[in-house]
Amino acid sequence: MREMLKPDVDFYTRKLETEAGKSVREILADIGINPALIAFLYIDGKLKHLDHQPEDGERITLQPPVSGG
Repeated sequence: MREMLKPDVDFYTRKLETEAGKSVREILADIGINPALIAFLYIDGKLKHLDHQPEDGERITLQPPVSGG
């Protein structure tokens, strides 16, 4: 997923701005990531649905179906 995310802040992080009112699902589509590749979505450490509309400054964490080691 890292290759699709194209991190720009550090090895795992991409910073972006988007239009207000968009869901995480819509944001993922805009940057070319299939939402089916996301097992868990966290907003500021709290589990959320892909239909969540993030507010300014919120940190989105994506977890693929298989991760860890």
